[in-house]
Amino acid sequence: MGRLRNPLAAAVVLGALVSGTATCRKKEAPAAETKTKAEADIVLGAGILDAAAIRTGKPRSVAFRTHVTVTGMLEFVPNRVAKVGPIIEGRIVQIRVDPGQRVTPGAILATVDSVEVGRARADYLTSQVKVEFAARERERQRRLADGGLTTGQSVLAAETQTDLALLEKRAAAERLSAVGVRAEDLNAATEGRASRPSTGTALKTPLGGLVLDVNARIGQAVSAADTLFVVGEIDKVWLVVDVYERDLSRVHVGDEARARVVAYPEREFRGTVDYVAGTVDPVRRAVSARVVLDNPDGLLRPGMSATAHVFGSGTIQGGDGGAAPMMIVVPKEAVQTIDGQPFVFLDKGGGKFDLRPVVRGGEVDGDVEIKRGLAADESIAIEGTFVLKSEALRSQMGEND
Repeated sequence: MGRLRNPLAAAVVLGALVSGTATCRKKEAPAAETKTKAEADIVLGAGILDAAAIRTGKPRSVAFRTHVTVTGMLEFVPNRVAKVGPIIEGRIVQIRVDPGQRVTPGAILATVDSVEVGRARADYLTSQVKVEFAARERERQRRLADGGLTTGQSVLAAETQTDLALLEKRAAAERLSAVGVRAEDLNAATEGRASRPSTGTALKTPLGGLVLDVNARIGQAVSAADTLFVVGEIDKVWLVVDVYERDLSRVHVGDEARARVVAYPEREFRGTVDYVAGTVDPVRRAVSARVVLDNPDGLLRPGMSATAHVFGSGTIQGGDGGAAPMMIVVPKEAVQTIDGQPFVFLDKGGGKFDLRPVVRGGEVDGDVEIKRGLAADESIAIEGTFVLKSEALRSQMGEND
């Protein structure tokens, strides 16, 4: 069956072709027998039916599954994302990465110039010189003692000064590490006492992944409270939600969840409940729960709000313990809304359709649940319903003239 690619054009063609038919029906029908909008007939010729790309089919019956609707906020998975910032006050002198860049663990993200770093490096180099001097003096005193030219007390004093110098060097190395510099790296870069201590320290990422955010600028003054970079993976995110007491018995660790966000209303993101808190918040009367959502395309961003349906571990059983009850679902396109009332188009055969009001439920695997108004064995239009809606509205406007 050929299909017209533009539904709006099909609606225009359809209106022109069937206007005569609709007018004749209006003239022939007695006023007392005029149908209401919910019962109005839509009659299409065979050619128009093909041009409108209308396809019919029957609803599906699927096993009913209990679910709880929850809302919450998206967050990073903590062990998959690192927030990197300085541990001291300073000023940014170099930025080495851009947002979206992939980095390995230990990669340098930026360099920060800091007075504290310069002071710590100078203290460490000074302590190193003191150790070398004390060691030479200790060896000199030992040689003098071997020749009988000094006393054992002088040797003991020299050894004590050496021990103190080593302790001072160890403390200076710890202070150096506290400002983000390893003593080993400083030793390798110094190459003698004449080298001038540097005041820069490198900001490194502890995790590999994508650079998700950069909040750094050259010359920017920073402190230990600042987060300058966010690095990691967001192929999975957390949805943290509240589960109210009335729903708590229906939410368990391991339950399937399907979430939607405002930014991508047609996209469904699947995940699993992996945590349900053990206490109830006394103010909100709710339990905190966490859903891990798959985010392979990176569309979900921490900070977004989301609504999720949490499904039980299986279908519910009938009241007598028998088979689970069934529910009727139809494709989304099969349901059109007119004046706030959902309708489907019942196929009466021969290009004739009846406008049938229904009560719709939630979405099930991309389809829509029909709670009332449609039987499982009834045939309806499942594609091209926009054209049928346009004809129904046009006919309604004609009747109101």
